[in-house]
Amino acid sequence: MNGFTFGPAGGRGLSRKRGTQVMLAGRTAFLPNEDVPCVRQMLTMRQIKAIPKDRFSVSLEVSSTPKATTGPVKKGFRQSPKSKTQRIRRQAHPAKRFSAIRFVRKETSSIAVESEDTKLYKTLIKLAKQTMKTADDMYDVSRRLRRNPGGDPPSSDIFYKPIDEGKLSDCIKKIIVNIFGDGDKGKICDREIKLVEFCLMMHYYFIRIKILKNTSRQPFCDYLEKYVFPDESKFTSKTFNNYANDDHYKKFAPIFTDESRLYINFKFHPTPDGTLKDFFHEIGCFFYNSPYFDELRDMQKNIDNFKI
Repeated sequence: MNGFTFGPAGGRGLSRKRGTQVMLAGRTAFLPNEDVPCVRQMLTMRQIKAIPKDRFSVSLEVSSTPKATTGPVKKGFRQSPKSKTQRIRRQAHPAKRFSAIRFVRKETSSIAVESEDTKLYKTLIKLAKQTMKTADDMYDVSRRLRRNPGGDPPSSDIFYKPIDEGKLSDCIKKIIVNIFGDGDKGKICDREIKLVEFCLMMHYYFIRIKILKNTSRQPFCDYLEKYVFPDESKFTSKTFNNYANDDHYKKFAPIFTDESRLYINFKFHPTPDGTLKDFFHEIGCFFYNSPYFDELRDMQKNIDNFKI
């Protein structure tokens, strides 16, 4: 990637940090974060369009001095700086659609006529002040851009509407990263667990709260592999089924998935005692208190108020 970044002090070259690596329009790029709030790099117009304008401000450095002119020029005619700027703006008209993009006068070479996929713009991206909140905010943006460089995978069609499979995968992945980091072993309620055990309990929880219209194991595993663990080998449907068929877990499936057989208030964390029940309770609590499940509850309230 051609370009450089600004560190917190704002000095060119003072920081080797390159921001958060993401995919924009199918190409690698870097977005600012709290450590590197300003990034300069060469991007195509398609990449610029893919930048979330509600979270980042984008400035394009365009030429204010053309290389050459064409056509007759009258003797004594001198083009005013204002007319030059207007002409440059007309040349770069694709960027005018974005209210979050501004032009910065800079002496550079003139802009060649190329496509949105090949023409490169010297771009300065800043982290919007109102969005410098938490690392979770940046994770959400990064995750969304990485899973959607060319569109989400085809729908697995295993969830009831209005579940958004992409947003749910982001929710799942964030919880997994908080528990397991980059590995496949973690701890919940003082209990050492494996990633596959978490996925099995998550499946039970989704069945219990009735967001799955297809509760079979294989479609659920396919969804995890496509949306949550693309290009990763840490999760396999074979391992998932091996654990699901183990008597230790199999006997709890009908109890955990049926709320009439076991009451649990997922709004609150359990008191850890090392049992499988508290392990299941804690996983449900993670999802219940997640931002995406808050969004789903708001949707549910709105639908309940419909007078159709």
